[in-house]
Amino acid sequence: MTRGAGIFRGFFRAVGSVFSRLAELTRRRFTIMLIPHSERKGLNFQLNAFVLAGIVAVLLLGMLGFFYYATIYTGNVRLASSRARDLESSEQQLDSLVNEIAEVLRVAQLFDQTLQQTAERLGTAREVASDGQRIGSGDLSEIRGIQEIEPGQLPEVRELQSVAALLGTSVEPLSQIRSLLQERKALLADLPNLWPVAGGRGRITRRFGPNIHPITNEWFLSRGVVITDSLGVPVVASANGKVTELGFDPNYGLYVWVRHKYGFRTRYSHLQTITVIEGQEVFQGQRIGTLGSSGVATSPNLDFQIWLGTDVVDPAAFLQIAHSPVRVRASSR
Repeated sequence: MTRGAGIFRGFFRAVGSVFSRLAELTRRRFTIMLIPHSERKGLNFQLNAFVLAGIVAVLLLGMLGFFYYATIYTGNVRLASSRARDLESSEQQLDSLVNEIAEVLRVAQLFDQTLQQTAERLGTAREVASDGQRIGSGDLSEIRGIQEIEPGQLPEVRELQSVAALLGTSVEPLSQIRSLLQERKALLADLPNLWPVAGGRGRITRRFGPNIHPITNEWFLSRGVVITDSLGVPVVASANGKVTELGFDPNYGLYVWVRHKYGFRTRYSHLQTITVIEGQEVFQGQRIGTLGSSGVATSPNLDFQIWLGTDVVDPAAFLQIAHSPVRVRASSR
């Protein structure tokens, strides 16, 4: 009990001491003197501690306000200005994006029309319903009629969805066209239509059919075409096939027979060298020998023949099918 009373007495003494000091401060006065740089009388101000503290507080608040304006407020104004510029730039980019989307739509429409025409020519046109409307045609007008703008959705998003739908419906006809082109390419590779001299070199000096023999000057039936060029120029296979025979003939010199699909055979004569072996599989454009003048020949040339079964056919009709030469691929014996 005595200890508790002592604590309370100490507390009240401390509080009393604080109040007494505050009362003493209120009784104190401070004099502020303003002395001009002239003969005029100076000014005196007497202030107590509370008034002086208030003035100091006001000055501090003013300084804090100035600091806030100079830093935080000004920084916010600059940030807002920067964001406004960014927004304006974004609007310009959005306008540019809208123009690009419009251009994409224009090109997509042209692509769809061209694709449909190509598919019709190749016999892979997309299905047509009973009412005459194309099924899955990818026509943009049909897509626009099906899709509706959802609340809050931008029209540009709808247009991009239209383009995506168009491209999606174009995959199947493109795959069909690619398949047809691959089949056509495979078919041409199996037919003797490639120019048999590498790089499309050489010129025809004797055509298929009746001709005057360059040595005997008598009429004879040429079973192929004679292509003249420099000695040693690579001779290539006119189509995919298999080497069935090679050798030397007194009239035709070094020769190579290649058997192809669909009953075709080709013969390459007057060669200087042979770079394949009997039974070897060759592909179109593969080197099988070099142009020479072996046998009965007045100059370096290639006697190129095409046989269908037991009949010879005019090679010119086949060589006109493919105009661009195929890159020569070397083969080892």
